[in-house]
Amino acid sequence: MSKVKEKRTPKLISKFKETKFAKKADKVWNSKVLGNPWVRLGLLALLLNFINECLSRHSFIKGIIYFGSHPLAFLFNSFMIFFTLSIAMLFKKRVFATFFISALWFGLGVTNFVIRSSRKSPFAASDFRNLTEGLKVIQKYYTIPQIVILCLVIAALVACIIFIAIRTPKVKQKINYLLSALVIAVSFGMIMIINYVSNATGLIPRQFGNLVRAYDTYGFGYMFSCSLFRNGVSKPKDYSPGKVNDVVDSVENNDKNNNDNDKNDIDKPNIIFLQLESFFDATNVKGLEFSEDPIPNIRKLYEKFPGGYLSVPSFGAGTANTEFETMTGMNLDDFGPGEYPYKTVLQSTACESICYYLSNYGYTTTALHDNTGGFYDRNRVFSRLGFDSFVSIEYIEKYEKNPIGWVKDKCLTDEIVGILDSTGTPDYIYTISVQGHGDYPENTDGLDLPVKVTNNNVTGNPNGFEYYVNQTHEMDAFVAELIDALSKRNEKTILVIYGDHLPTFDITDDDLKNGDIYQTQYVVWNNYNLQIENKDLQAYQLSAYLMKNLGMKGGVISKLHMSYFDKEDKEDKEEYLSNLKLLEYDILYGNCQAYEGVNPYKITNMKMGYKPIKVLNGENAYSHIVIRGRNFTEFSQVEINGTVHKTIYNGPDELLVDGYTLKDGDQIAVLQISNSNETLSRTNIFTYKASDELSDNN
Repeated sequence: MSKVKEKRTPKLISKFKETKFAKKADKVWNSKVLGNPWVRLGLLALLLNFINECLSRHSFIKGIIYFGSHPLAFLFNSFMIFFTLSIAMLFKKRVFATFFISALWFGLGVTNFVIRSSRKSPFAASDFRNLTEGLKVIQKYYTIPQIVILCLVIAALVACIIFIAIRTPKVKQKINYLLSALVIAVSFGMIMIINYVSNATGLIPRQFGNLVRAYDTYGFGYMFSCSLFRNGVSKPKDYSPGKVNDVVDSVENNDKNNNDNDKNDIDKPNIIFLQLESFFDATNVKGLEFSEDPIPNIRKLYEKFPGGYLSVPSFGAGTANTEFETMTGMNLDDFGPGEYPYKTVLQSTACESICYYLSNYGYTTTALHDNTGGFYDRNRVFSRLGFDSFVSIEYIEKYEKNPIGWVKDKCLTDEIVGILDSTGTPDYIYTISVQGHGDYPENTDGLDLPVKVTNNNVTGNPNGFEYYVNQTHEMDAFVAELIDALSKRNEKTILVIYGDHLPTFDITDDDLKNGDIYQTQYVVWNNYNLQIENKDLQAYQLSAYLMKNLGMKGGVISKLHMSYFDKEDKEDKEEYLSNLKLLEYDILYGNCQAYEGVNPYKITNMKMGYKPIKVLNGENAYSHIVIRGRNFTEFSQVEINGTVHKTIYNGPDELLVDGYTLKDGDQIAVLQISNSNETLSRTNIFTYKASDELSDNN
């Protein structure tokens, strides 16, 4: 049977080749024009670009619309792909080289398709730096079978590339290296010239405030390339010591004229920032109906306390970047497309932030997050932002998880109160929640969802959206519990509540009553009648706005924002943003002229957790050992003589290790190790003495 098929297939092919259509097609394809390898590369570039734009938009029709509405951008992106394909002309195995480069572009397009399906924001080069973070949460977005299939597909592609590399023939004709190099060089030069002219004339901006819109307007190829080669804040054309001094002098003079308070003469309330994961008021979506108000407690806060809309730097993802803006006062629009400063400049550089400002007023500064401490390198980066301590989930004893595995935020109340109780100073606590995180389930059978959503046809995932709404309902209850706990304390306290970004649903500006998917809401609860005007803000203005209303002084960045608040009706916004970018560049990448040449902000000796973890003693007990101490959690692991042993958590005061017998002189420590096997902290060494155990037994 198989031999019959084998004979039949070549006959069918040969018969097809004899048809008039096949002969005409072959004649056209091998004509003088289409037979030229450079022309074929150009057509392939057009095809690859079109495929990637369709993938980016999740629609063949939208890909065609993009080609018709942005023809110049489409051609420029195709030309960029052509430039990379032209490199294949330098190789003897031209077919393989062309296939390999095409596979890279197609792979990038598919990756963008997958990422935009899950988080809505597009694929950027910064995602390579965040690969470890993605691997940590991949099971929250994909099932085990899906992950296995993905791995098999990747393995098959690698095998296919190797097979083609081996089997494809070399070109017989002599390679014209001079012509190939000339075409490559001219193509590269034209790309650089077009890009420069487009930037200089404003046809294509240098900064992209809305990354999703930028990808949809300027094309995947161009935007991904920008994210690959543009990192950090580009050097402003007018950057000079004199210009920086002018800006600094201006904001310092405004500060002297408007803020003469002494540090000892102002209120120093506890300041708590509560950044709620993916939180927004779902009733802002047009046309939806709810069985009950999903956020009744926070809505009362909106009505009673000052606040407004908060413009955040991302949609559907980017929690770390909202943190960066609110802490530092810096504008993410000035950084590279899709960049996470946590993964770039803050790996090594201390950066001006509200933590350093408040430390000058005697505050103890703590970051609190009910997710793993190593996510986005927070355990490293927060010391660059001036925090004294960082409490992550590895240091929280009691918590619950929601149906998709994220920690419920209600555990944060006890932690916040505990932090406040642990210091004798005013506290600044930057709290990052996680309960509202996606990926939101499409199948919600068996889940208890008391808040029902009807007419839910605009979000792309009706069941998932109803699940999300019920998570915000629980987060709302947590906020009420937290405020109740804070109200019982005899300390002046401010609680700033806001969402970091909107959730990952197919929501557009037109679907929202406020008309902007980059806006969440903030509200400033306080227990001592602090007077603040309602005001819509950018996330990078939030800390400065609060400090100004408290009569506090900050650094040069916050003073620039305060100066703008004072002159907002008169001052040119473009000049304000230009000066902000100038200072950002100077502080992070320039000569620190704003600080007279030396960065005054130093990396702090940040500790993990606020309750010290201690080893008090150890003893042998039958087939296991017992380690006693203080403040252990489920993430505590026993290390003996440098080797970490599998540990059984038996409560905050006791850990067990099976199959080991303590010997005189054994050195014992307890490590806090995350689920991704990252060691976050280690206790001091406890040396075991057998004589101590014998005396205890006697």
